[in-house]
Amino acid sequence: MTQNKTRRHFLGDASAAVLGAAALPATSILPGVFAQAKASNPATKKAKTLVIIYLRGGADALNVIPPYGNPRYYELRPTIAVQPADTDDERGVIKLDDMHGLHPALGALKPYWDKKLFAPILSVGSPHPTRSHFDAQDFMEYAAPGDRSMKHGWLNRYLQESKTQKYNPMRALAMQGLLPRALRGKYPVLAVPRMSSGESEGLLDLFDDVYKTGGGMEEDVMGKKLVGGAAAGRKGAVNVGRHTIETLRHFWEIVEGDDAPRTVGKYPRSGLARRLQMIAKVIKANAGLEVVAIDKGGWDTHQGEGSTDGSINRLLGDVAASMAAFAKDLGKHLDDTMVLVMSEFGRTAAENGNRGTDHGRGGMMLALGGPVNGGRVIGSYGTLERKDLQDRRDLRVDIDFRTVMKEALKGVHDFDPSGKFFPIFSGRDPINLCKA
Repeated sequence: MTQNKTRRHFLGDASAAVLGAAALPATSILPGVFAQAKASNPATKKAKTLVIIYLRGGADALNVIPPYGNPRYYELRPTIAVQPADTDDERGVIKLDDMHGLHPALGALKPYWDKKLFAPILSVGSPHPTRSHFDAQDFMEYAAPGDRSMKHGWLNRYLQESKTQKYNPMRALAMQGLLPRALRGKYPVLAVPRMSSGESEGLLDLFDDVYKTGGGMEEDVMGKKLVGGAAAGRKGAVNVGRHTIETLRHFWEIVEGDDAPRTVGKYPRSGLARRLQMIAKVIKANAGLEVVAIDKGGWDTHQGEGSTDGSINRLLGDVAASMAAFAKDLGKHLDDTMVLVMSEFGRTAAENGNRGTDHGRGGMMLALGGPVNGGRVIGSYGTLERKDLQDRRDLRVDIDFRTVMKEALKGVHDFDPSGKFFPIFSGRDPINLCKA
């Protein structure tokens, strides 16, 4: 096999990690964009940032924000409910008000509740009845419940429709190898592979070697020269590759270069924490970052969920410690940053026979940051009596997730989605998520 064919084979395998993740149309390439950025610093106007943490798998609302003041909660969950107070064997709920509390693993977020910078949102979800992970994630990330024709994510639509700054490759990031659906669309967004800068540089060197000269990319796999539309398409792919390399190197320069912002405080040792630490550096560098998406999986807790002794305890501990470290690291930049935690749906009100819970409907979101009108629980689980549950088994969906998204975009970016931004959505009563 020739050297060029070897490179093409490698690029095909690796494209999901770098090129395919960029989702950058060839028509969006701006020559010398980074040189222009350094010369004119288009991001000197400080950007506000919305950070989305997506808990994939369907996080269990009732054990994230336990309704410890409702005896029915303990009837529904005799072995996995979080106790109302500490016992000799386990930690109890961290009380927020007379009815609701935080799972004890979320204790690192309590100081932000006290400062009115943190708010849980209850019984939030999709009006569509699906309990399929795939459909529910599609509907939420495209912000179009039941509409399978929508192919542009809600965050990408924001990037397309808002006019906050000239094209800036650091305006939006996905802190993972593939773009989540929320960021897919016409607007170019960089996905950062889950690797160190050194590992990334090695991969980029190989791409760079190919793209500087074309590296045989003008030929098909048999070595035959491409012409016409095929040649134009391959040229566009090469341009995308070049831009992706430049953008990734610019990202690593911001995060790990000689002038990279210093981290304040200590992050836990986890993938989520590492990615939030990098985001904090981009924000503190005033690079113009407006929207970020991060996934954290593992929330499909059909078994072994437990209360403070199962998987949910470990998962929540990482989320809380990582978010708290991020907030501390940001310092004054937290005033202009909101972290919004969401999941595709909630879980059944009652536990199953495996110390877990099954797919449900109503769920929860968590909001942290300067724009948040916090120190209060938004929404309610209701009575939890069977007659009041959705389909007599699930939490109701009282708050459409698009209400939260709409208010977050308005509160952080002063962006009012048009009537067509959220398909088939007439609006709902406001929840006053953000400060006036």
